[in-house]
Amino acid sequence: MPSGSSDLSSLVQHISSTARSFALVHSTPGWPYPPPGADPPSSSSSRSNARSDTTPSGSTCPPLHIAILDSSFNPPTLAHQSIASSSNPPLYKYNFPSATPTGVPRDITTNDVNNDNLYNEGTLRPTPTPTPTPTSTHPYTSRLLLFSARNVEKTLKEGDTTPVQRLEMMSLLSETLRDLHPDEGVAVGLINEATFVGKAGIIRDWLVHQHQRQNQRNQSRSETQSQIDLTFLIGTDTLVRVFDPRFYPPGEMESLLERLFTPSDRGGYGATLVSARRGTEPSDRALEEEILNRDGVKKWVVSGHVRILGAGSDGWEDVSSTKVREAVKSDGQEGDDGGLIKMVGKDIGDYIKREGLYK
Repeated sequence: MPSGSSDLSSLVQHISSTARSFALVHSTPGWPYPPPGADPPSSSSSRSNARSDTTPSGSTCPPLHIAILDSSFNPPTLAHQSIASSSNPPLYKYNFPSATPTGVPRDITTNDVNNDNLYNEGTLRPTPTPTPTPTSTHPYTSRLLLFSARNVEKTLKEGDTTPVQRLEMMSLLSETLRDLHPDEGVAVGLINEATFVGKAGIIRDWLVHQHQRQNQRNQSRSETQSQIDLTFLIGTDTLVRVFDPRFYPPGEMESLLERLFTPSDRGGYGATLVSARRGTEPSDRALEEEILNRDGVKKWVVSGHVRILGAGSDGWEDVSSTKVREAVKSDGQEGDDGGLIKMVGKDIGDYIKREGLYK
């Protein structure tokens, strides 16, 4: 991993010029596995829902469930921090008919509608559920802050931050996540891929390769790592693009989404999309409902592959990178008691002021 700004710059240039490439910028030891001495998840839900990979020799390898926050981080905010440090959310609550819809997995049937773990009242109506079930319900085992280097050099505007500066701020955020989740692996990654289907495939292949290398170093071939669950933490605008045919080769969106959501132990990428609630107005919730009810989207909500994060009143819904940049440009809002620190925290706020960003 790079150790300084010059190394980071070289890494950015390499990744941005190499198609379908991925690299770690900063990570806890042994990522994606928990750091040495960490306690494994011990909740009853993780014990009952987590699956293990068993090899012919009988040895098992604990499942991986990685929470991935993919963003431009321009700059990272306390909203990014809250979303990146969140727990795996429950299934989205919507209205079921009296009978269980065909193909809906047992863990989201009518009997579960009043479960206290389900929230976010909605109006979705069930549709035939795709085959790639069940979805992951066990806790996250590690976290990844992901930045895309694809064509990023060509899109920089005057006064904008460089990729190196964003990665340095992401590393500061990752240190906070390490403090909040000492028993989980935390990393900052750089990738050259635009689509989530592509990103999921690249990251999964990288993880499998890393596990194979670890087995070789340990002179062990008795363990495999076939179960890898990837949960992408995204915003509403990104959710819309995921289900927009314009971003796929003609006629291939459905098959590629099937691959994205099919569990990794069945040959897919084992992905789930968690859309973080943004905004606090009724119009924000109405837009959210409209998107989740769209053809091509709601069946994945029913199956649990698309979920919602937040109750709409968690305090980070109206915090955005755009507001941070505007605050810096406004004189008198850069002090420790001003709007900047309240939106990004002290470490990143100090970095922004020290580097003279967003002037």
